[in-house]
Amino acid sequence: MPHITANGCDFYYELHGVGRDLVFIHGEIHGMEYWDQQLADLSRDHRCLVYNRRGHAKTQWTDYGFSLHNQTRDLEQVIERLGIERPVIIALAFGTTIAANYAIRNPGKVRGIVLGAWSEMHDAFQYFERWEQYTLRAAHVLEREGREAFVDLLRQEGGKSIYKVIPVDSPVREKVIQMFASHPLGEYQRGMLEFGLSVPNLIPEFSKLEIPVLGVCGDRDPYPDQPEVLRGMANFREAPRIPGAARFVNWEKPQEFNAAIRAFLQSLD
Repeated sequence: MPHITANGCDFYYELHGVGRDLVFIHGEIHGMEYWDQQLADLSRDHRCLVYNRRGHAKTQWTDYGFSLHNQTRDLEQVIERLGIERPVIIALAFGTTIAANYAIRNPGKVRGIVLGAWSEMHDAFQYFERWEQYTLRAAHVLEREGREAFVDLLRQEGGKSIYKVIPVDSPVREKVIQMFASHPLGEYQRGMLEFGLSVPNLIPEFSKLEIPVLGVCGDRDPYPDQPEVLRGMANFREAPRIPGAARFVNWEKPQEFNAAIRAFLQSLD
């Protein structure tokens, strides 16, 4: 399996295709597996980088470094060491906060950004407050009873009383559950909480950038995008909400999501 050491951590990553660079960033307790449909399509004419973030499955566990600031440094070094040049960044959920912070720090190194389900960029603390409750239960079950018991908990309560972004009535529900349950115990005990607590409201600084940005959201997302908060950003637009998709719009409606990305990429040429 390909790994690269950056910023004191050993990251699992994959590179697919040739052409202009795209970088994909997953959300919190998510994983790179949900980009499969995007890689199959977009790698036909782009070079696509996907990686598992610090604290997530296949990437090394560390006892430190989960803040937004440090995970942005992770991304900077991964991009530099793999020779990625002026990519379009495609991110989902809390991954959008890393994408936005990277662009704030490196505005000349980003060609464009696609933000999927991006409410975390301006309201991260609401997620932290819920995570405090959810992770006490999740980590307890995982530590005391094991991963299969944790999977059973998510099957019974995911999307209801715990981790409400897990789709309840969706063909990808089981895939989401397996992804949520795939990470080291420390990620649920501490990593995700440290990260969530470290994310400020990024909108004021992000909205000053002139980078082209596309927002994408499903019409069933429990925490939908609020495009009005970026109305002052010169080159931002929000795509029409994709029918039948919730938080994992790229997994639930890949054809529609990919079509929106391709139209955005064409607008950059």
